[in-house]
Amino acid sequence: MNFKKPRILLIGVGKFGNKHLKVLLNLEQKRLIKLAGVVVKTKRSQQKFKRKYAFPVYNEISNTLLDDVDAVDIVTPPETHFELVLKCLPRTHILVEKPLAVTVKEASLIKRHAKASPHILMVGHIFRFHPVTIQLKKIIKATKELPHSIESTFINPIVTDNGRDVELEMLHPFDIIDYLFGKALIKKHVEDKGRLKVVSLVYRRGIHAVVRLGWSGKEKKRTLSLLFRRNQIVCNFEENTITVYENGLIKKHINCNNTVELLETELRAFVRAIHTPNSEYPDAEVGHRIVKIATTKQADRVPVSAKKKVAIIGAGIFGTNCAIELAPFCNVTLFEKNKSILSEASYINQYRHHWGYHYPRSQETVNDIASSIADFENRYKEAIITEFPTYYSVAKEGSKVTPKRYLEFCKRNNLPFTIECPGERFINKEKIALCIKTYEPIYNYAKLKSITEQLLKKHRVKLRLGREVVGASILQDGRKALRVKKDGVVHEEYFDYVINVTYARYNDFCAWLNFPRKPVRIDLVETLWVKLNIPRISLAVMDGPFTNIVPTHKENVFTLVHIKESILRRFVPKNGLVPKDIFLSSRNSRVQKIISYSAKWFPIVKEAKVLKVHYVLRSVNAYHEYDDARISNTTEHGFGCFSILGGKIVNAVSSAKNIVRLIID
Repeated sequence: MNFKKPRILLIGVGKFGNKHLKVLLNLEQKRLIKLAGVVVKTKRSQQKFKRKYAFPVYNEISNTLLDDVDAVDIVTPPETHFELVLKCLPRTHILVEKPLAVTVKEASLIKRHAKASPHILMVGHIFRFHPVTIQLKKIIKATKELPHSIESTFINPIVTDNGRDVELEMLHPFDIIDYLFGKALIKKHVEDKGRLKVVSLVYRRGIHAVVRLGWSGKEKKRTLSLLFRRNQIVCNFEENTITVYENGLIKKHINCNNTVELLETELRAFVRAIHTPNSEYPDAEVGHRIVKIATTKQADRVPVSAKKKVAIIGAGIFGTNCAIELAPFCNVTLFEKNKSILSEASYINQYRHHWGYHYPRSQETVNDIASSIADFENRYKEAIITEFPTYYSVAKEGSKVTPKRYLEFCKRNNLPFTIECPGERFINKEKIALCIKTYEPIYNYAKLKSITEQLLKKHRVKLRLGREVVGASILQDGRKALRVKKDGVVHEEYFDYVINVTYARYNDFCAWLNFPRKPVRIDLVETLWVKLNIPRISLAVMDGPFTNIVPTHKENVFTLVHIKESILRRFVPKNGLVPKDIFLSSRNSRVQKIISYSAKWFPIVKEAKVLKVHYVLRSVNAYHEYDDARISNTTEHGFGCFSILGGKIVNAVSSAKNIVRLIID
């Protein structure tokens, strides 16, 4: 046979087979192949193609026909692949569309025959040839680091649903991960949402993946994100782009456009494999492995039920709002180790209803606030105190933002202000280069708590106060077992979903379930409540180791925090966990330093009477000192488990609604 121009027979000319036909004709024009003909299903189709094309058209596959070609391109429904491959393999080379077969048993038998055959068998895992995948593999090789988490979405519009098995039809993410890392799958869990599946995977070397597959909504989505300790790589296969983030900043944006059509690249690889059987291509071994991943049932699927059982760990402002939003759809149990809701970070807070002024170096945080504020105000409007002045100043020395840039930042984000400064009693004008006045509100904590309690009661959330969750495990049937301690006694409760909203102790949950731990920076903050016989006024110096004072809902009571002196301890724990002795640092109180250093900026502080001192753990994304970002993060760990690392209180309602979309939609 003349392998310089292989004779290829196309088997199957349906919707996708027509695309193969177009590319094969193109390759024939380029004198790379010879189209030996096509095989169609019916005589009617045979007559139709004969009228349109000059090449041979067949409606059956004989041994004589197979002996007269060099290769076949099988583009038929998946359930026909097993029989066709075994018929053709003894006589010719094969390219078969994915999946190789519809069962592991069939794929195993094909693999065995392929090993004994002199012909190549290539499986059409087309995303191995995608320019994004090819470029991504080079980037990963250069980084010399494996990601701890992978997130992928391969979804088609619901109107295009062809009724086939979701995982077999949309198996591309399984194959991309296999191609990039080659790690064996050790655990799998599938959450069945009808025509949408959420597949959780654990590979060797600790790689976790959450893949959303199927038919849903109106948009076609093809994305893959790799999360490393400090970096993230985001791929969009529809836009042919790769964006590399380092510590939250865009380090590189790559356009991976290719002038050659993707299917042509794949078919060229098949021709190359015919010429050089030792070249790299997805063979029967690969095809079998991907079918096994797509069809494995290592854990029973979470049953689709009318009311799923959801556990929320942590009854701060984020956890309580998750409970409120989920309660109409699920049976929700909210666990809180303290005797009251909103009793830790939600309480020991400066209650600032952020509009964005506080984050001139993080546009992402300002955007996060802007996208969340309407949802929050719709729920908590009665808890927002307005009509008092707020002053933001820029220091003459030591500021990370200049007056010019701060004003540009405010204008760019439509943050209202006037250039105005209060009297010398309030701000030391010798130390500032700029002062603006606005009317950014605060929260009435008591009202915030009251509204939240009423909504929890209205929605019949099972509120378990004084119950500390001390451990968790995932059962074989997909349920989550929580170990709950009350009055020193531990018992287990079982749920379909678990949402971890424990803020500083975020990684305890990850440690229990062996999920990748999030790099977090832990701050032990000393917050002062002080009394000043003055009307409400808020003062802040931007943007560095300065100070700020904010009123509360109580008359003449303010919170005072010095950005540097109030931090008793700041560190990024290697294991991500809060040390048990962390509060021993509170013995090194800096009350007097906080007062004296703050008074250098705000002389009024000299008149302050300290009413009480509180210590709170603050947890933020690590390695963001350069922009001081405070965005809210929701992590879908897989296996029906989620974690929220809250940013600002204003994000609480929108974060909760996002959780609803992930669980219910």
